[in-house]
Amino acid sequence: MTTTAPQTPATTWAATLGQLQMIVTPANYDTWLRETVGLRHSDGCFVVGAQNDFATEWLQTKLRPLILKTLARVLGHAVEIAFEVVRAHDAPPPVLLAADDAPSGDVPAFLRRTNAPPPALNPALTFDTFVVGDENRMAHDAARRAVDTPAVTNPLTIVGAAGLGKTHLLSAIGHAAHAQGRTVIYAPAERFGNDYVRALPGKIEQFRQRYRTADVLLIDDVQFFEGKEKFQDEFFHTFNDLHAAGKQIVVCGDRMPAHMTGLTDALRSRLQWGLAADLRKPSFATRLAILRAKARQHAAQLPEAALETIAERCCQSVRELEGCLNRVLAYIPLVGGNATPEAIEKALSPFAAADAAAAAVAPDADAVVAAVARRTGVTPADIRGRSRSRDVTYARHLAMYLLKEDAHSTIAEIGRHLGHRDHSTVLAGIARITGELKTRPETRADAEASREALRASAAEVRSQAG
Repeated sequence: MTTTAPQTPATTWAATLGQLQMIVTPANYDTWLRETVGLRHSDGCFVVGAQNDFATEWLQTKLRPLILKTLARVLGHAVEIAFEVVRAHDAPPPVLLAADDAPSGDVPAFLRRTNAPPPALNPALTFDTFVVGDENRMAHDAARRAVDTPAVTNPLTIVGAAGLGKTHLLSAIGHAAHAQGRTVIYAPAERFGNDYVRALPGKIEQFRQRYRTADVLLIDDVQFFEGKEKFQDEFFHTFNDLHAAGKQIVVCGDRMPAHMTGLTDALRSRLQWGLAADLRKPSFATRLAILRAKARQHAAQLPEAALETIAERCCQSVRELEGCLNRVLAYIPLVGGNATPEAIEKALSPFAAADAAAAAVAPDADAVVAAVARRTGVTPADIRGRSRSRDVTYARHLAMYLLKEDAHSTIAEIGRHLGHRDHSTVLAGIARITGELKTRPETRADAEASREALRASAAEVRSQAG
């Protein structure tokens, strides 16, 4: 049986999100709803916090009727709704537990007053809410060092596939640095580029004053700069000014800087100066720990067996895992509150169907080679050709490994597809990557990113076929 603590705005909104996730498309949920929080509920009005003005406007104009209907179902009565931007200095964080259950000292450090302007960060993404496991320990420790001993590991690059916690760590660094009184600027690379364009030609000095005088600069999705020379040039000079002044720079990307072939040599070399730390897919133990933490935040106690049932799903990301938990929390009250294994399997059945469909169709050899080529920056012709350069050989071996493990090709088939390589050459390539996956973060990141691209491509094909 689930035992539910008294409702707070945060827990009410968490339950509402669980039901909305079943209704809206994944893209809409991830873009507009996932990072929202329940702030207040008084005088018949429920207030929801979002990250920026654009998000609040979209929620108000596009999703308000659906949200009102779903929220009324959760509360048991109709209510008005309002959306506002969450600012660290405007209000205390949303209460995730009822007052009697809330731990002492529950006001995050980033809400303490400092003279520095507050960064525009999600208030829930702090070090305290980041669950550490073997797969992310190095990145977590490096992020902590970026706060405790700034500019020692500089720049810090956090690498990983979507949904593994890159933005969480970036935000945690920002909150902790701001609590120490430092000026923090956070911007996805796309926003940096857009800010630069808007600053031309008359406000470029204000733009540079903002970005080049920060104590801590946090740039998300740095791969967005690839192929955009003017943005790269501006960021290059911003990087140089901050680095020379001993200021901390942290960037996140989907692959190691060495493999961001769309960056200029100068910028890529700058990003390789410091430490690159990768995030990997969470193991069962880490998934279970994440579920325990998330369940506490939702103020609902699921039996340990129920959490284990959810954790047994081999979720590709923390984001996907959280989505599974939200669905269970929304579904269980509809079946009497009994969190049985059968009820959980029923709640997650749509995900299981999607997983089965994805597993049933192995990627073809051409798709594997194309995915590896895009990831490593070499061409499919190079991978199939006779070049023995270091980059091409590595890409070829990675393709061999994925053809064996994901496409389930035989050694003979792999050899034929990759330029009629002999049996021993293919086996040696597979063995190399197998070994590097245990010791080399860059190889793990490349393999996971290539697989992510294959999954996305397969999902797109299925969507078009449907």
